Amino acid sequence: MMSTMIRGTVTVGAQTHVFGHLPHLTVGSSTRDDVVVDDPLVTAGHLRIDWRSTGWWVSADAAAPAYTAGVAVTEILIADVTRIRIGDPDDGPVLIFALTDSDPVDHDTVQLADAPRTLTCAPDGMSLRHTASDTVIDVHGILTVGRTPDNDLVIDDPLVSRHHARIALQSDGDLLVDDLASSNGTHVDGRRITRARLPDGSVLTVGNTDFVVRGRQLLRGETPTAGDGLMLHGVGLTLGADTTLLRDVEFTARPGTLTAVIGPSGAGKSTVAAVMAGLTTPTAGVVTFDGRDVHGEYDTLHTRIGMVPQSDVLHRRLTLRHALRYAAEIRLPGDLTADDRNRVIAGVLAELHLTEHLDTRIDMLSGGQRKRASMAMELLTGPSLLILDEPTSGLDPALDRQVMAALRRLANAGRVVLVVTHSLANLTLCDQVVMLAPGGRTAFVGRPEEIPIAFGTTDWAEIFTVLTANPVLAHRRHLERTRATAPPNPVRRPTGAPVCVPRVSAIDQCSTVVRRQIRLIVADPGYLTFLAVLPVVLGLLTLIVPGAAGFGVNEASATAGEALQILVILVVGATFMGTALTVRDLVAERDIFARERAVGLRAGAYLAAKVLVFSAVAICQTAVMLAITFAGNGTPRGGLVGAAPLELFGILAALAAVSAVVGLAVSASVRSVEQTMPPLVVLVLAQLVLCGGLFRLTTPVLAQLPWLFPSYWGYTAAAGAVDLKAISPLAPQTADAAIWESELSNAVLAYSALLLITTVLLVVTMSRLTDRGGRVGGR
Repeated sequence: MMSTMIRGTVTVGAQTHVFGHLPHLTVGSSTRDDVVVDDPLVTAGHLRIDWRSTGWWVSADAAAPAYTAGVAVTEILIADVTRIRIGDPDDGPVLIFALTDSDPVDHDTVQLADAPRTLTCAPDGMSLRHTASDTVIDVHGILTVGRTPDNDLVIDDPLVSRHHARIALQSDGDLLVDDLASSNGTHVDGRRITRARLPDGSVLTVGNTDFVVRGRQLLRGETPTAGDGLMLHGVGLTLGADTTLLRDVEFTARPGTLTAVIGPSGAGKSTVAAVMAGLTTPTAGVVTFDGRDVHGEYDTLHTRIGMVPQSDVLHRRLTLRHALRYAAEIRLPGDLTADDRNRVIAGVLAELHLTEHLDTRIDMLSGGQRKRASMAMELLTGPSLLILDEPTSGLDPALDRQVMAALRRLANAGRVVLVVTHSLANLTLCDQVVMLAPGGRTAFVGRPEEIPIAFGTTDWAEIFTVLTANPVLAHRRHLERTRATAPPNPVRRPTGAPVCVPRVSAIDQCSTVVRRQIRLIVADPGYLTFLAVLPVVLGLLTLIVPGAAGFGVNEASATAGEALQILVILVVGATFMGTALTVRDLVAERDIFARERAVGLRAGAYLAAKVLVFSAVAICQTAVMLAITFAGNGTPRGGLVGAAPLELFGILAALAAVSAVVGLAVSASVRSVEQTMPPLVVLVLAQLVLCGGLFRLTTPVLAQLPWLFPSYWGYTAAAGAVDLKAISPLAPQTADAAIWESELSNAVLAYSALLLITTVLLVVTMSRLTDRGGRVGGR
């Protein structure tokens, strides 16, 4: 087809881009934009340039307008030379548009400039030719790929390592690719590789960029299904023998569209969101994104998929700056500098209009702002598919519309955006509505204005009543309307967790979580005060024990058990401090950890960081408690190596650290924060009763029960450290307590038992953290 379009140029800084061969193009900060403007005030898809019958028009969103002569505009006709400022009326970058000629242009020619142009010529002769949608790389010799300018092929993507991969032309004409220990990995046909040949037609993936191999060439953006968007083909999900959550769900969501998934409660809306995001594997059918299997190639695609769950996956006590910094350290490659990560964060916040809230604590943000902050977490990796589960739940109508308007802008930037929602007030902002009936059946797929035609009413209560009363009939009518049929022989898949290979080393991840945990503790004054006061109170309790001998020899019959009682307070105090410190932690962060694990956080690194931080806090608390005890009761003498005070501190510190692990195990096993209190009370009482300092059990079987509790072994080692049998000879508990003798064998046995208990508890906690067999929502 031939038609006349006026050619023109747009100049940004020192760069001039020619347009006039395509009727539509975008200007923004994303590498997917036709004209890229690298400025923190500019968002992805910030402007759209369209050819209309009256000429070239520049369009902007009302929430992020363009400015001409200081006046905000959403549309402006380009006439001769036009100056437009974006991002800010005073400081935003300036775009200068100029019209040149009116030569006829063939719309079938896909290019931005007049002809393919050479961007780079490497010393070995490799050249790049750039067109509107692809870059052709001719490989001669060796080609290095990475993020920094010293590579032959530079990919400006934070997910790409500085030196990511090397491609070499072999003597037989084939290409060979080597991964250069990149953080995000190099993938061939969806499989992460260390070294692999690149046969003709294979797809090489580096970061979020795909290249198709054609002989000695790499074609960027030439995958056969690029731009297809998200497609669900006959998706079904069955749990057990008779519980079906989804049945033959089919629809397509194209790039640049906003799709709402609605339906009555129990229709499987959240379930289908988890399936689309790759977090739950369907038992039938397949989900593809740009033609690639989301579940089969999850490690390749997960950075392109953003999932915002219904619960906010944010630490509310952190500022938005710190929350995003820690998230960026976990999600982005470890070789990014702090400045690199800050640039990514700035771009995301600008796109979501959150820049002014950078240093605001998240718990001080409004409900709509918190939802946008959750979106910011996902946009760090530059996803082209964004899925949100009930983002407007609990928001008032004004905030509801703000969130939906933000989603509309994100879709306008070229993303595929899907939102699961109960709110029906703003469906007109959506391009498509997918309605599910109970049992996970599709009842409608189409534009919002087509719903009254399909159901014969605009009354949502009536529509949902019909769906609930007869979901099978609603599904059948949907198939009749669309003349669709269920796909033949839908793919059956084994259930299981898709694989996501972490992009950051375990040590770096652990370091990030450690620093984040310390900041969380410091950011909560109430919690910090509790941690400081608790050891002081416990230390003072040891001073009210009757007697004046303390850790000296307890010779008076009335106070024969003085040292023994002091040890009971110290041992039980250490167990209480450690357990109370952590018992609420993991369950309170369950949703946050689940999302972070889905994007590559190792459970081992996460747990190790928790153990390190809380053990350190417990040890500090133990030191305070023991310092007060020594100040009021004197210091013990003797010990295994003649250093009784240090030996006593060592065992109490170890006991507090082990008790912190006990608390983590409990926290990982309960379903809510409210459920942590009963186990905490039971554990503290049991350890008090069974530590051995109050009385000794002699009944067979019952006598071995204390062996299961850390307090028993802590008391055993503590008694040996202060030589309790010598300083408290008149106490009845010391009569046949051979295990309290100040001997090396007893100390080794006690420490070994504590180590064994710790190991078992860590294994249990890890199994709970890595358990992916939890309930699947059915809304």
